[in-house]
Amino acid sequence: MLPILFIYKHIMNGGNLLKKLFLTYILIIIIISLLIPSGKNNYLSIHTIDVGQGDSILIQTPNSKNVLIDGGDDNSHNIVSSYLKKQNVKRIDYIIATHFDSDHIGGLDNIIDKFNVSNIYAPNYESDTVSYQNLISSCVNKNLNLQYLKEGDFINIEDNINLTVLAPSYIQEENNLNSIVFRIDYKNKSFLFTGDAEASNEMSIINSYELNDIDFLKVGHHGSSSSTTSEFIEEVSPDVAVISCGYKNQYGHPHRSTLDTLEKNNVLTYRTDILGHVVFYSDGDTIFTTKDYKLNKK
Repeated sequence: MLPILFIYKHIMNGGNLLKKLFLTYILIIIIISLLIPSGKNNYLSIHTIDVGQGDSILIQTPNSKNVLIDGGDDNSHNIVSSYLKKQNVKRIDYIIATHFDSDHIGGLDNIIDKFNVSNIYAPNYESDTVSYQNLISSCVNKNLNLQYLKEGDFINIEDNINLTVLAPSYIQEENNLNSIVFRIDYKNKSFLFTGDAEASNEMSIINSYELNDIDFLKVGHHGSSSSTTSEFIEEVSPDVAVISCGYKNQYGHPHRSTLDTLEKNNVLTYRTDILGHVVFYSDGDTIFTTKDYKLNKK
């Protein structure tokens, strides 16, 4: 900064008025660019991407780290990749495949093909589905090592942002029961992501952990009645929840009982089938949206 001011003072001692005004303008631009930090803000953002009947969530950190949770189904990869590009994603630091259902991993092979990926995590089991085989092939082609997560694992994403895995503790036959459930803590706020975890997973988790400090919940299994029990919601007591599901989907998600449970516990609930993409922001003390989402639509 001092050398710039020295040069400016030297030039201002001579020259005409127009030159002095022009140089003053240039100096102001330079000073502003030096004072404004680049590539960093104070907000954690959570983008619930509308992939129809499936899940895909992008988390962006204050230091521009990108975490992608699931990738929707086989028909969703263009939606997800287009969304990532609009958010200026060049590299995905962490992909978390919560489990191997096709509506969660079907689009991930194409995402891996199109983007630079640093790490990919999944539960430690195999599947005979085409989606799983495509995922493995893309990982092999990119020399990407599939790493496994289980209860108790911990990832420090960056300063003040930590990921703690709450499930699975062991592998079961049913895919949904193997869902990776984890919390992300950012300063004074906590976010819980549940994949397609079922009621039995929820009970196991609340019997093992104190979770009454959760502020944000990604509702399990697209709002199915097989998840989101009253006991779980009363224990976790989130302020905000989001449900990812398809418009007028064949499964009837989200089920009325799930919505009633959330409403009874005063949880502000957002739905992709009604609202499309839903984006949340947090400075570590509050959680907010910048769009006026209409939550009272049926």
